[in-house]
Amino acid sequence: MYEFVGCPNTGDHQQIADEDEPGEVVFRERPGGLGIIDGFVHDSVDEVMIMARFRWVAGGDPSTVAPRVLEAAGEQLPPATDEAGSQ
Repeated sequence: MYEFVGCPNTGDHQQIADEDEPGEVVFRERPGGLGIIDGFVHDSVDEVMIMARFRWVAGGDPSTVAPRVLEAAGEQLPPATDEAGSQ
């Protein structure tokens, strides 16, 4: 099971593992959010409850949320490349 916590105005929620296990970051589109997403990072594992917890980092337009969430997860965005593949 996965628990997503800390998202303002949506409350905490749990999800049964019905999909592949999420990685260190999770992006979720808000229901009826018209392209607004929330970004979460893996925070901890409750071994007694067998639940992975993800904490909310940012919400809004995907182009602004993604860098903040990846930074919070300790990851870096890959360098930009042009169509030929050069940096």
